[in-house]
Amino acid sequence: MVSATRETRVWWFSLGVTLCLIVLCNGVLLGGVVVSGVNLEHILAPPEFFDAAKDQCVRVAWTHVVGVEGPMRVCSEWLVLSDLTGQTHVIRDGEPLVLGNDGKLYYASDRNRDFRLAGLLLFVVVVIFSGVRLKRFLIVRYRVRLDG
Repeated sequence: MVSATRETRVWWFSLGVTLCLIVLCNGVLLGGVVVSGVNLEHILAPPEFFDAAKDQCVRVAWTHVVGVEGPMRVCSEWLVLSDLTGQTHVIRDGEPLVLGNDGKLYYASDRNRDFRLAGLLLFVVVVIFSGVRLKRFLIVRYRVRLDG
């Protein structure tokens, strides 16, 4: 009977620790995302550029493109014909454009977004690993305290 009571106490304690760590670790993860300033919507969304085969250009603008001498004419606002909402799509404001080796335009900051996403994933793995290790430590410590 004493063993059953002990195991019941350990089970309830592990359940409480698990729930507390779920809330705590999620709070740490959310706080880390907020403090880091990582915009997940921006990082995970694919960059949009005008595609002459699928889109209709609405507005053309002269802009500076890294790797090209002088301003270059680019489609700055377009309609995606497969988009039923009819919203216009625009190039991102304030982000420099780069002309790639294939002749297509890319955002200069897109290279950095892979590192930010990798850093965020590493942070998530560290928080989860730490939470699991802390849970095991607390449960073993509680069992030792019950035995002593």
